[in-house]
Amino acid sequence: MTVKTGTYCLYGLTLKSEVPLPCPRLESDQVVPDVELCECSEQELSAACNRVSKSFQDDGFWQCRIFEDETAYVHWRDHFEFVVLPNGRRVLWRKLQDVPDEVFFTYFTGQVLSYCLLLRGIEPLHATAIVVDGEALAFLGDSGDGKSSLAASFLSKGYSLLTDDVLVLEFLEDRVLTHPSLARIKLTPESANAIFNGRRAIPMNSFTSKMIFPLQASQHIGELARLRVVYVLPESSSDSQIAIRRLFGPASFLPLIQNTFNNAVLNQSRIQQQFAFAARLVRLVPIKQLSYPKGLELLPRVVDRILADLKT
Repeated sequence: MTVKTGTYCLYGLTLKSEVPLPCPRLESDQVVPDVELCECSEQELSAACNRVSKSFQDDGFWQCRIFEDETAYVHWRDHFEFVVLPNGRRVLWRKLQDVPDEVFFTYFTGQVLSYCLLLRGIEPLHATAIVVDGEALAFLGDSGDGKSSLAASFLSKGYSLLTDDVLVLEFLEDRVLTHPSLARIKLTPESANAIFNGRRAIPMNSFTSKMIFPLQASQHIGELARLRVVYVLPESSSDSQIAIRRLFGPASFLPLIQNTFNNAVLNQSRIQQQFAFAARLVRLVPIKQLSYPKGLELLPRVVDRILADLKT
């Protein structure tokens, strides 16, 4: 990576980095950044973690440790490690091997930056959003629920992606705006074969078959878009017909709590923040359950059903 300090904008935050980031760069680098991304040595990173730990998670590839002062240490085996300092204004990082820039960007702008967002009271959702007629449709669900595959099916019909995997919202009076993310989408080879005609891209890591697909400018929206509806994807395969029904009460509230993008940070203030966020969102935006038979060949029919739902 070429070292050239710049100031960038993503999710409404200003980011200062010596690593060129694939997001809009501000004309002036004199702006006080919200987050500063700093490469550091192993010794510097270890010193930043010399604190009392209060929680630890490890799935074999991803590891996260939260310290009592809210410093977060995040590590991906044989890839890189990050430390998010307590106020979220500074992120230290170190590569553990030579990984592609696209992989680094994906993890930083997703999982790592989510810690900085939470420290500012912003709740990111685990969702992918596309734009239809100038408004955003969000697909909410866990990993493997098919969010990106469904979004890619919209792309194949000429619609544009707003964000993949990380949905950051901004409340503006009676409207909810969605922030764009990077112009890329993550897909399994099976989805790529079915939707992108076998096009190949950059593997994320050796623990998943997913690949990172950079998008053309015409396939990505880089501006804020009003959120029209949130579709909750089914958690498991369904034998039912394609169906959409609006959720009310706790049924609309709980999917938002369950599908936060970051479940490593858990404390009383975070829980209160989540509930306030969800309560506000369900008042302003319809939350709908989307059910459909699993199968990539059926996704074009699902897209048509969603488009029909928007007209009702």
